[in-house]
Amino acid sequence: MLKINRLLILVSCILFSYNSYSQNKSKVNVTFFGSSVCKGYGAKNDQGYAWMFYNSNVIDTLKYKYYNVSTNGDNTIKLEKFDRLSKKLYPTKPKIVVIGLSLGNEGLRKQVDQNGREQVLEQFRSRLLRLSDSLHNQGIKPVIVNCYAHSLFDENHYRITKRMNEIINTWKYPSINVLGAVDDYEGKWVNGFVNDPWHPNNLGHKEMSYTIVPSLFDALLAGKKTPTYDYNPSYVTLKNKKSEQAPLLLDLKNNTVHSFTLSFRFKKLEDGSIAGFVQDKKHNLILIKGFNLKYKNISVPFDRYKDKWNHLVLSHSFANKKSILYLNGVNVGEVEERLNPSQFYFGGTSKSIELKDLSFHRSSINKDEVVNLFNKKIIQSSLDFFASLTKLTLNKKISNEAQSLLELNIEKSQELILNNLEY
Repeated sequence: MLKINRLLILVSCILFSYNSYSQNKSKVNVTFFGSSVCKGYGAKNDQGYAWMFYNSNVIDTLKYKYYNVSTNGDNTIKLEKFDRLSKKLYPTKPKIVVIGLSLGNEGLRKQVDQNGREQVLEQFRSRLLRLSDSLHNQGIKPVIVNCYAHSLFDENHYRITKRMNEIINTWKYPSINVLGAVDDYEGKWVNGFVNDPWHPNNLGHKEMSYTIVPSLFDALLAGKKTPTYDYNPSYVTLKNKKSEQAPLLLDLKNNTVHSFTLSFRFKKLEDGSIAGFVQDKKHNLILIKGFNLKYKNISVPFDRYKDKWNHLVLSHSFANKKSILYLNGVNVGEVEERLNPSQFYFGGTSKSIELKDLSFHRSSINKDEVVNLFNKKIIQSSLDFFASLTKLTLNKKISNEAQSLLELNIEKSQELILNNLEY
């Protein structure tokens, strides 16, 4: 009898301890809040990009709890008019809210002139920002899904869409560049990724899900802020004496990447590769050979002896099966290909190169955004890694300034020299 009593006491203690642990380790509620695309319309069983991301094994589902209270046809006005906040959003007790609305539902296509389109832009901008500010002031962390494609958009609608996304990139809240995954370069859904003019199909939703930075929620809880451009002229010299293939490496750890953008500034370099990525265990190189800059079938004249900064961007659209190489804001060549890299790296077999402004996006950026990057504007949407390289830590590590926990691995044989300049 004494043994039974002791056993009951032991079981009670274990249950008490477990319940206490469960209460202390309560889940972080993440609520997706928007219209039909955010809800999942067009995907199989309405399990769209939000559901796909949560169930893709890239985040800890024991830590985060998923809610989706999106409503078909909603826009910034209906969110207030029909009291979506108090009746749908707030009951989920969210810590993080992902807002997914569209300019289509806002009435953009109904406007017959530029003045009307500008009014829709301002209505969407002001109301979306007010909602985000309100959530922030309540201790809720907003994340904004950028404006996306529409098969009935013309060049005027596309221009407004890109402008709104440019504005979102200036806000202090993180955002997701879904347009870069599904845009046919004219503002419409890419063929094969569309369900109807208003919605992507299951493949389109899948591409949109890949644009969400896997560690974004963890980075938000850790207090990481949206990055700002560092105009300090300092930079790093990379000395690759052993000509290692991947001296500064981003290992994606099996987190799928389809559309992507790799970009950086460079000068004073020797012959060899200057960046690249790994696809199916094969290295794909951007390199300098003689007086030419090369990527696959692209070869453009390049004077490597000029002591001036150059800005390089490789933007890949999986849906469009196209990679575009830009040099100093200008399209210098295109390659027809469909990629799924596992690793990216900066620097390469070139034994010496000066670098700054390293960045990696989980989406393809368009030509307007390339020009913005060239002009030293931060594009924080779907930014998974950014390092200005104006400073190094004491142990010469390179910090990720993006709202992400992705780390840059530095090959041990590399010598990093900080050129600490005054303004």
